[in-house]
Amino acid sequence: MTDSYDEIPYQSIPFTDSDPENLAALGQMFGLDAPDPARARVVELGCASGGNLVPMAFRLPEGRFLGVELAARQVADGQRLLAELGLDNIRIEQGDIMELDEGIGEFDYIITHGVYSWVPPAVQARILDLCARHLSPRGIAYISYNTWPGWRMRGVIRDLLLYHTRDIQDPMQKLDKAIAFLAGFEPVVTQVETEAARFLREDLQRLRTSHPSYLYHEYLEAWNQPQFVSEFISTVEGHGLQYMCDADLKSMFPSVLGEQAESWLEQFETLAEQEQYLDYLGNRCFRQSLLCRAGAPLSHDLDIGRLRTQSFFANLDAPAKVNLRKASSEAFIRAGKTEVQVRHPLAKAALLELTACYPDAVPFPELAEVAAARLRAVGNDRVAEDVNGLLSELFILFTHQAVGMTPLPRRHSRGDAERPRAHHLARTQAAQGIGHLATARHSTILLDDFSVRLVSYLDGTRTVPELIALLTQDIRAQLLILPNLKPTTPEKLQGQVGANVKRFLGLFARQGILV
Repeated sequence: MTDSYDEIPYQSIPFTDSDPENLAALGQMFGLDAPDPARARVVELGCASGGNLVPMAFRLPEGRFLGVELAARQVADGQRLLAELGLDNIRIEQGDIMELDEGIGEFDYIITHGVYSWVPPAVQARILDLCARHLSPRGIAYISYNTWPGWRMRGVIRDLLLYHTRDIQDPMQKLDKAIAFLAGFEPVVTQVETEAARFLREDLQRLRTSHPSYLYHEYLEAWNQPQFVSEFISTVEGHGLQYMCDADLKSMFPSVLGEQAESWLEQFETLAEQEQYLDYLGNRCFRQSLLCRAGAPLSHDLDIGRLRTQSFFANLDAPAKVNLRKASSEAFIRAGKTEVQVRHPLAKAALLELTACYPDAVPFPELAEVAAARLRAVGNDRVAEDVNGLLSELFILFTHQAVGMTPLPRRHSRGDAERPRAHHLARTQAAQGIGHLATARHSTILLDDFSVRLVSYLDGTRTVPELIALLTQDIRAQLLILPNLKPTTPEKLQGQVGANVKRFLGLFARQGILV
């Protein structure tokens, strides 16, 4: 395990669902008075090079963060990033989960992403023991893992690749042979008209765009053991923990599968049974389970009134025209270009506000007031008072991950429009060739050569025209090679560079990269 992760480091990026702000909001939804994420003690077991943990520490300077990772190369990469950032609230240390002792202390949030299914049962048991012993009384543990039945078909590709590379021990050679095999195998599967081939095609299409490290560690490692969620819940209960929810909250609601499925699932009395049959109906292959201590007060009877203490944000594109006078369906567009249909006029008004001020998190009382003012301005005074309707809509939008929720209200700088400056983390990530930037909402922006160079120049000393001139000069001097850029004149080159600079600056401002 150490050798393969040293040779093929896992892509280390932010995992939005594991953000302590998200975990705290979910805990509070279930009646748990979760610790303040702004001052939380957080440990990540299997933190790779800190791509998930470091942005948290940068964004939450009053928190305390510890990353534990077995692979020496990834620890060295993470420590090099920390040395450049100069953060004093985080440590990344090399360590074996099996050897961690009581000295690591108590934590409000324990994160274990991409580890549990990929280690033997003894290590899985140790992870749960660590959670039971080191969680604070109101703390939350996040554990992700692969699940049956969805991994049945993915397991076919894994078995196929393990068989095809069975005589190769070197990780890089094994990965190269697997990639070459998939390139030749996919066109064959495309021509086969069977139900099994259809499932294989979907997975092959997904793998085509995945990071190579994902392909290796998911499909070529010696250990990858999916779980039945019902067995996982039973196991954690045996370790003095209790299951709270999945980070993908909508998966807990049978209504997403239709009225008949919802009615049918009512016959199963326990949460574990309901979750298991939901996984069967949805052919689920991955879970992100949230756990707390066995004695912590939880309520699975959700009260939407708890949303009144939260703040909201939404990375959506609003329709050109929105009807705030009546309950007509309007399509707001997510970052991934999927639609979110919203009917309630007060909810539409709230989304207009959140869309305009993203990545700011707006407290519910303020959001309700601003949304109501929008409705009153068009004469819809009656619906402007329907605060409970707004709460219901926001809850639905949150469960479908169209709206984010956090206990921390926050306004973000949009940067200096005249002399833009990226924050220290962004410039350091670009300089170290990490290939992505962490956003204010704990997601990621992938970088190309042009954007990497642009970020390196965003130190606040250059105007936008100077940035455009500098990047144009770099291209002409072949210091920056852009194969798809083929301008016919110097003026067109500068125009294309200018358009790119302004597009990226707009993106960076919206994602909280500029200060």
